[in-house]
Amino acid sequence: MKTVSVIIPVYNRTFSIRDAVESVLIQSVKPSEIIVIDDGSSFDMVLYLKNYMQHIRLIKLNENKGISFARNTGIKAACSEYIAFLDSDDLFLPEKLEYQLNYMAENNLYISHTDEFWYRKDRWINQGKSNKRYGGYIFDKILDKCRISPSSLIVHKSVFDEAGYFNEDLRVCEDYEISLRFALKYNIGYLEKKLIIKRAVEENSLSKGIKHIEHIRYEILEKLYRNINNMLDLDLKNAMINEIERKKHIISPFI
Repeated sequence: MKTVSVIIPVYNRTFSIRDAVESVLIQSVKPSEIIVIDDGSSFDMVLYLKNYMQHIRLIKLNENKGISFARNTGIKAACSEYIAFLDSDDLFLPEKLEYQLNYMAENNLYISHTDEFWYRKDRWINQGKSNKRYGGYIFDKILDKCRISPSSLIVHKSVFDEAGYFNEDLRVCEDYEISLRFALKYNIGYLEKKLIIKRAVEENSLSKGIKHIEHIRYEILEKLYRNINNMLDLDLKNAMINEIERKKHIISPFI
């Protein structure tokens, strides 16, 4: 079994962080390490994690720099071959790491993600067909929205040297942006098994209140197109142009 580090960024979230850590501690295959990145919380996170300190590495940032910076800090500090991510309000199901690492080994994959349960406002949510997940060379299939949840990802550490780290200029849609960069270079495995619970336990989740999230995706996609269009075949180039135009039409009333 390959070694894996689990990275959990947290900012001022006290009650759900313990649930997140415990969901990693009960894994059927234990990670090499659990790295909690305290992204400049306004209180001493040790007080809330004192019962877990012997099981985790806690890295405290002096100021809040955003989830991308926190994740990147964890990646660079990690000692394992593979990196798994868990947002502080999400949960791993008990066999998440075991199933996914075996799946990656069997299929010689550097990146994979899984299906997930959604839990919002005290009830389970049906994701619907509009949130369909994909596996393979999926760049053209994920241009519209983020279809890879960070909490479902396991990534070989070398991928970040090749495709780059999380974009630290983005406080939202950073998952959409890095998914596109991954998909440009890699076959992305999709394990069609629900192995995480994606929760919204607070009203102030990172993307809450962003009225025109599509505007941010539009800017990401347009910038990416400017950087890579000369490297794309005609089909992918047209797919990007069509999606950029679709997004531009959606956001035009707000510009």
